[in-house]
Amino acid sequence: MSKFNLYISAAVAASTGALFGYSVGFVGGLLVLPSFLRHFHLDVLSPSELARSQSLVVSSWIIGAFFGVPTGIPICSRFGRKACLMFSASIYVIGAIFQVINIDSALWLFEIGRFLNGYGVGAGTLVSPIYISEISTPSDRGMLMSSYQVVIQGCALVGFWGAYAANAAIANSSDWQWQIPVAVQLVPGIALLVGTLYIKETPHYLAVKKDLVDVENTLSWFRGLPTSDFVIKAEAREISMTVHSGIRRQATRRTPFLREALANPIRKRLITGVGLFIAQNLSGMNALNYYVAIIFLTAGFKTVSASLFLTGIFGFVKLFSALLFMFACVRIKGNRFWLMWGTGACAVSMFVLGYCVATMPSSSEGEDGSPDRVRSTLAVLSVYIYATAFGVSAGPIAWNVCSEIFPTHLNAKCCAVTTCTQWLFQIIVAAITPILLASIGPMTFVFYGACNVLGMLFYYFLVPETRGIALGQEMSRAFGQEDFKDDGAIEEVEDVDDETPLLRAAERRRRRSSVAIVV
Repeated sequence: MSKFNLYISAAVAASTGALFGYSVGFVGGLLVLPSFLRHFHLDVLSPSELARSQSLVVSSWIIGAFFGVPTGIPICSRFGRKACLMFSASIYVIGAIFQVINIDSALWLFEIGRFLNGYGVGAGTLVSPIYISEISTPSDRGMLMSSYQVVIQGCALVGFWGAYAANAAIANSSDWQWQIPVAVQLVPGIALLVGTLYIKETPHYLAVKKDLVDVENTLSWFRGLPTSDFVIKAEAREISMTVHSGIRRQATRRTPFLREALANPIRKRLITGVGLFIAQNLSGMNALNYYVAIIFLTAGFKTVSASLFLTGIFGFVKLFSALLFMFACVRIKGNRFWLMWGTGACAVSMFVLGYCVATMPSSSEGEDGSPDRVRSTLAVLSVYIYATAFGVSAGPIAWNVCSEIFPTHLNAKCCAVTTCTQWLFQIIVAAITPILLASIGPMTFVFYGACNVLGMLFYYFLVPETRGIALGQEMSRAFGQEDFKDDGAIEEVEDVDDETPLLRAAERRRRRSSVAIVV
């Protein structure tokens, strides 16, 4: 049995993670490149005006992503997962072109490109996990979903170091210094667009739109088995029965989504999911993602080269923490343990960073005239410790919990609400961070440290343990809801054939595994 088509298709879908990761990674360094500041006349602005301009560059991308998520829902439903992947790549590439061919130093045109860029990424963050999940076998699904997270962090690392390389290799007087890191966005965008020409639609979507034969043919292509194989026929029937059972239930439900979501059985779960993403963003990681190079300058590293080098190391630390969580932490302790201890470490790191920056001499020199290496080094270590702690706590766990806690028939819409919350608070954090840095300076980090303390209280009182808990009645009991029944659960599909219980058991085991998407 050859799974070549399965792995290639998953890799193509995971390429939206490359769009996401690189866009997050390179922008922090871009904002301090001398050529970028000169080209857009940002070098003549006052600190407050510069902060507002930097905030718009970052926020325009996140606003685009926020609106891209709901746009992806009807495209996925009406035209398919593959079509949504093509849409994501196309809009992303158009946005990158707008940024590269900027005319007359117009920052507003660059920001339009950033908005379109983010719009494509937002649709991609919705469809890629769905596509990968629907094409995977139970035994491969956890690994393939986790690869999406690794792609995000790996390409963020490329973005961090790309800005450093451009600053080191290209003269400050050349526009190529900032245009090359921006143009690199075209590479993963075009690769995804070309890749979608090869892959096939998911069998779950085909089960809605076409007959069983099309589902069997597609499964045969993904699994590397003939359509006559018993495994293919059993899986095709399982998918068809599950999908059409869900359609029948949906047709008989007359309760509007908002009313059902705000009713007691679901309200507590929705509060948990929304609260997790609010706490995740207010912990300060996205402040570091977008402005870490500026923060290192504030912490005493006065050369752009040194700041960008440390930013590149920051990318390595984030990738390390993502791998650490994926292969170790998630197997050792439950979600609540890592949320509490990791967020506590984040709070301490932010307080220490604030202290170091607040007590840093204005010239970054000690009394003897030498650089104040102790405070500068401690500030850098605080950022790296924070990144590690976040990467094994709120970063991945917010995504994991939100993918587990909602009943099947409401899962897509509830996850859309929580994902939009995530992007909304990214917008808020990206918008206020440069303004806070310019107005209250080191107290910015104290503010985020305090938010982490509040986050710990939220996790302790309102987030139940979900690790290892199956969907349906067990998840209801975790939220103290003994009488709530998940009518949409796959486990309730009956009368498929003798192979169905085996497929169902594998699906339940897969659902218990954790999948991390860290930003």
